[in-house]
Amino acid sequence: MSSWAGKYPDGKFMNQPLISTPLRRILSKADYASLRDYNLMTPIERVGDYLVTNAQIKYSIPNERLNIAFNLKDNSVYVVFWKGDDNPTHRKFSTKNNEFNLPDEVLKELGLKEE
Repeated sequence: MSSWAGKYPDGKFMNQPLISTPLRRILSKADYASLRDYNLMTPIERVGDYLVTNAQIKYSIPNERLNIAFNLKDNSVYVVFWKGDDNPTHRKFSTKNNEFNLPDEVLKELGLKEE
């Protein structure tokens, strides 16, 4: 999976069994189906032992963003859906019982910790 760093999180990435299987398990059917709506992406970044993706729905009002982190050591997956512009709200899910005990650098990339 580490070879995905620097590439875009397209359908091939999202269909990787290490990504798609846990996403299907932790997300509702509607949330999983909505993943294809996030069509404005930045390349996948490697942050320590994590791959982090950022995407948003182009021209959405209010702004809708998606962040996914994948732990290269234990294959855990973390997802954050953001909605709003000035004070965005978020919903978060993970394969670790929705816990987000992540390094500060990863939390910053997911937007869950201030710079």
